[in-house]
Amino acid sequence: MSFLPGSTGGRPRYIGYCLREAWWRQGIMTEALKAVMEFFFDVVGANRIESRHDPRNPHSGMVMKKCKMKYEGTMRSSDRNNQGICDACWYALLKADRLHEE
Repeated sequence: MSFLPGSTGGRPRYIGYCLREAWWRQGIMTEALKAVMEFFFDVVGANRIESRHDPRNPHSGMVMKKCKMKYEGTMRSSDRNNQGICDACWYALLKADRLHEE
């Protein structure tokens, strides 16, 4: 898991993650992402947390959905991964969204 920190001025926190295939579909990444998001909202004071995935990897998007992140759109040819240039599906969760769900 990696983080691109925003400033304390309300800039979004970006979270990226990857997991070795042997550990897929066990709920590990969902649990880890939920814990990190909770830390950023409750301890750091983040207002927005965002992440993205290659649409050819829908399971990564499922992790974001399980963490209550909202789909915000797909940017074409906007990212790069081990397969080259790719589209990016963006998800985010706002502190206000989280508060309304509790």
